[in-house]
Parts: sequence; C-alpha cells; structure tokens
Amino acid sequence: MNIIRHFDLELADLKRTLVSMGNMVDRALTIAVDAIIAPTVEAREQCRVLEDQLDTLENAIEDRCHHIIALQQPMAGELRLVIAAMRITSDLEQVGDLAESLAKRAAFIARNKGVTTLPQIETLGRLVLSMNRHAMEAFITGNLSLASGVITDEDKSDDLTKECFEGIQNLMRSDPDRIREYTHLLRAASLLEHIGDIAVSIADETVYLHKGTIVRHHHHEQP
Repeated sequence: MNIIRHFDLELADLKRTLVSMGNMVDRALTIAVDAIIAPTVEAREQCRVLEDQLDTLENAIEDRCHHIIALQQPMAGELRLVIAAMRITSDLEQVGDLAESLAKRAAFIARNKGVTTLPQIETLGRLVLSMNRHAMEAFITGNLSLASGVITDEDKSDDLTKECFEGIQNLMRSDPDRIREYTHLLRAASLLEHIGDIAVSIADETVYLHKGTIVRHHHHEQP
C-alpha cells in the first residue's frame, strides 16, 4: 500500500470515528432532552455511562490526530481536517458533559415536587437537538448550506432561552413552594442554550474546513 493511500485511509477512519462519537452524543442528548421535558430519574445514569464512553473516545481521537500530524505532516485541506476534528471532538465531549448535567437536573425534579414544564423548554430542547444533528451532518458531508442553517438557528435558540427564563421566573413567583425545582429548570434552559452554542461552533468548523475561512465571531458578515 503506498503512503498516499494509507494516509487517505487514516483520514477516512478518523471521520468514521467522529461519526461514532457524534452518534453517541446524539443518544445522550436525546435522553437528556426527553428527561427534562418529562422528568425521570433513570436518565441520569444512562447519560453518565455514555459520558464515560465519550471521554475514552475523545482521548483516542486526540491521540490519533496527534499521530497523523507527527507522522504524516498533512498539508492544506488535510491539515484543516485534522485541526477541525480535534476541535469538534472537544465540542462533542462538552455536549456529553452538558447532557449529563441536564439529566441530573431532570432527576432532581423527578425525585421532588413536580413542576410545570413550559412548552418553550420542549421547543428549545428539540431545536438544539436538531442543531447538533445538522451540525455533525454538515461537517461529515461538507454541506455548507446545512452549516449555515445551524448558525442562523442561534438567534432562535437565544430567543427561546429568554422566553424560558421569563416563564420560569413567573412560575417561581406564583409557586414559591417549588422554588428549588424551578431553579433546576432554569439551569436546564441555560444548559440547552449552551448546547446550541456548541452546535454553532461545530458548524463554524465545517465552514473553516471546506472554505478555509474562520467565521467564528463574524456570523454577521456571512451572506
């Protein structure tokens, strides 16, 4: 097998491993979002197990990227792929952490007094889940239109988060006996917004990979 062919296979295997990690994150996030919409205790342990697996996978991908850079000395587009892969791996691991934290909030609510879950929480949860899926699909397939859609959805996520904060604060005032539960729900809304921000970061990496342009912090300049 020639050197170029071996390098191509290494890059393809790197992308496949990223897909596996993305699918694992999607499972954890789906469990967590469902749990905060209809609070359950079981989701916390399920997300914890997945998070442990994600930590192991993150280390393996990072080691592989370092190996490729050291031994293959990739140039231009290939180097951007490896750099983007390392950044996205870190992003995905962070989403896994946040999903576990989200499930932890749901478990607290489930163990204590039930609360009214705002419809905006469900809408926000489904939105960030979609953003995360589309961001990973855009990265793997090179679909820049899909990446642009994720970046655009950031405004929707921000608006929904504000609506959640206002609605939960109103519920706190009207039902002070459940202030602890609503505090956890408030934190859950903040976690969901953060996950949406990370999806945008992954979409930014897609633009960087395929256009060589850094768009992070410059979304207003995008067509």
